[in-house]
Amino acid sequence: MNHKEIKKLWFLVNPAAGKHQSIAIMGQIKHELDQLNIQSKIFTSERRGSITDFIQKQNFNDVDGICVLGGDGTINEAVNGLMLSGKSQEIPLGIIPTGSGNAFAETLGVLDPKKAIHNILTGTTSLIDVFKIDDKKKTFFAINIIGWGMAAEVNAFAEKLRWMGGVRYSIASLITVMRMKQKHLKAKLDNSSIEGNTLFFLALNNVHTGKGMQMAPNAVLDDGLIDIILVRKASKLRVLKIFTQLFSGSHIEDPFVEYSQITSFDIKTENDPLNIDGENMGTSPIQVELINKAVRIFGKIRA
Repeated sequence: MNHKEIKKLWFLVNPAAGKHQSIAIMGQIKHELDQLNIQSKIFTSERRGSITDFIQKQNFNDVDGICVLGGDGTINEAVNGLMLSGKSQEIPLGIIPTGSGNAFAETLGVLDPKKAIHNILTGTTSLIDVFKIDDKKKTFFAINIIGWGMAAEVNAFAEKLRWMGGVRYSIASLITVMRMKQKHLKAKLDNSSIEGNTLFFLALNNVHTGKGMQMAPNAVLDDGLIDIILVRKASKLRVLKIFTQLFSGSHIEDPFVEYSQITSFDIKTENDPLNIDGENMGTSPIQVELINKAVRIFGKIRA
């Protein structure tokens, strides 16, 4: 854990995140920083991927860190920019949640934007783990979750319900359970191979996903481990029961839920859609490994 005095920050703003409040919140933050004589520079995203591109091209030698205003997908863009540019350990990343889910910010304990900026201004930083993902075409990164099967289907359906806000994840989950269908999964978890019809596969670096779901209650952001949730087969009624347990994390005690911690995995099945950090991105097959303490963020890690 490091500490530095904050004098100047870059802010990367996603105006489309959540309830479209990022620009207004940025205005409030800038007013507060001006009163504290802290300089701020602002970049506003115009499309998905522009934050990743901006970080790779921009020289940040004159600032004490960069901060994103957005949701989990915006954080993902920033992490990819930092990792692809080789700046991930030297430039701290601040999280100011303005999305609808904000699962990563929930694990950090900074769901309120005002609390988040105060957390950043302490200058305390920590190193956290990141997923390195290889598919057939490229290498990219994730900081929160990789979902397959129902985990990807729920996210795709939730995107159609964006107008509902954060509750859309719960509604999409319930509807997806009622439509429940198994898919064939062929995967390798560390040195163990699995193959067969499966409902749900989710790999997590973070405790939370969706809106308030403690999907991986034992996850720690810097422990060097990937937390795996696997449900191979269960009735609709059983899956509904498991869903109600997600908010407390007690689902990992259910006999139909397999919960493990590993360091790498492969999904070998072809052309299955994936949920990457809450965004519908890419398809299998993929190879994934966890890089320990790869990204520096503002704040303390909560064990």
